Amino acid sequence: MSFELPDLDLKTYQQLVVELVRRIPQYTKLWTDYNDSDPGITLLQLLAWLDESLLYQANQIPTLTDENFLRWVLGLAFSNNQTEYSKAAQTYYDFDFLALQAALAQIEQGQAASKATLQKEILLYLQSPYLALTLPNIEVVAMQSNRMIELLYEQAVAQQKKNHSSIPVPVPLYVQQAYAQAAEQASTAYLLSDAIWNYVYPLYPNKQQYAYSSTTMRRLLLLQGKDERAREQTLLNQVNYYLQPRVIAGSAVRVQMAQLTAIDLTLSIRCSAATVMSVTLDALVNLLFGYLLPAGGPDGRGWSYGQAPQADDLLHLILSVPGVAGLESMDYNFIPTIVLDQMAQLGANTTLADLPAGRSAMLYRGLPRLRCLDITASSQP
Repeated sequence: MSFELPDLDLKTYQQLVVELVRRIPQYTKLWTDYNDSDPGITLLQLLAWLDESLLYQANQIPTLTDENFLRWVLGLAFSNNQTEYSKAAQTYYDFDFLALQAALAQIEQGQAASKATLQKEILLYLQSPYLALTLPNIEVVAMQSNRMIELLYEQAVAQQKKNHSSIPVPVPLYVQQAYAQAAEQASTAYLLSDAIWNYVYPLYPNKQQYAYSSTTMRRLLLLQGKDERAREQTLLNQVNYYLQPRVIAGSAVRVQMAQLTAIDLTLSIRCSAATVMSVTLDALVNLLFGYLLPAGGPDGRGWSYGQAPQADDLLHLILSVPGVAGLESMDYNFIPTIVLDQMAQLGANTTLADLPAGRSAMLYRGLPRLRCLDITASSQP
């Protein structure tokens, strides 16, 4: 955001004198003569005259001073000068520095610049986090890498057109959200990419199982798996390249893809007699689907990393849908995950095959990923 410096030259000489005289009783009760003949009043009048002159001069800061401040922030006398930092800004994609340098170049080419414009450019540069000092900084800087990824993609497309190549340039993944977590030896930035998750409604049972029933309907939503490992590795390499120069010496930041916990949810609901079951089912599917997305969550602002959806919250959510009269059954499962790094610290060497017979304990890590949503609805008699 930009700001405007206040207009300092607002008070006249007479206003300054009046303010000074009115403050005399705050400091002493012995001064009772406020006439011009009093030597103290004469001294206050002299100070007011000097103050009025200083206010006028302070209010006349030329635009050239702001331009010089811009040069001072950049560390460049002229936009075409090169320093170690300006070279590094090109190599490591410091877009905020380059934008400020471009603004200085435009001024040098004769483009008129107002105080507000200069202040806006400088503030955007100074307020943008550059170093990955804190966990919030790490998240912001990881998100900023999208600008580098977009630039590299545009350059690759331009080169492909220049070479008249028929091989398309792969569309890259971008960072949809970054989650920074602290550890003993290093911080870790977990990346959620913008890869599209494809879901399908199989013909059976959605349309065929209860095609001739007027009292029962079923909705089954399944995730179709897609191998994104190659594009994810490219994304990790790009974010790591962007992030590492911004980590101060003595600190370490690792970059990993966000861990996704697959969730299966099977419901059997009872609808009120007056409701249209298809409408109720579709509303419930849309509500649960959006809720269990990483960007969903209880408040619609996304799940915190490691925050597992709770069965009680799902129950309240289901019963809040108009037309749902009751919940007959609910089976809510995570897909168990063996945490090899934690087990190694405990000296354990265990696999799922070594566990006792029975239902495995549910282990949740990272973010939710809905794998299967199966809802059967019946009308209330």
